[in-house]
Amino acid sequence: MQYEANPKHKAPWQAGRKGSLCPSDLDDDARDRLLAASREDPTGGRARYATDGRRAFCAYSHDVDKWHGFPVGWKEVPEQLRRDWKVAGLVRQADIRRFWESSEDQP
Repeated sequence: MQYEANPKHKAPWQAGRKGSLCPSDLDDDARDRLLAASREDPTGGRARYATDGRRAFCAYSHDVDKWHGFPVGWKEVPEQLRRDWKVAGLVRQADIRRFWESSEDQP
């Protein structure tokens, strides 16, 4: 799998485009690691999901073995993955609550 950035998920926000902005603290290496550690959607969807330990990310294939990813709220992650990652200690319930609606920091 190879990560390829999609400009609609990068700052500055592009007028008329939908999509969440990737956090500025994720460099190319971090994105590659997230994709490598991502898990398939257990419900049979096309997406893959990953976590950096706090936030959730989703990736879709847009070409043969090429993927683009973006942050999502935890509510978009299949429940089985949330549960598995909590049990494995990869994410805390407090972060799931904090980033439930969005992956952006909330006051």
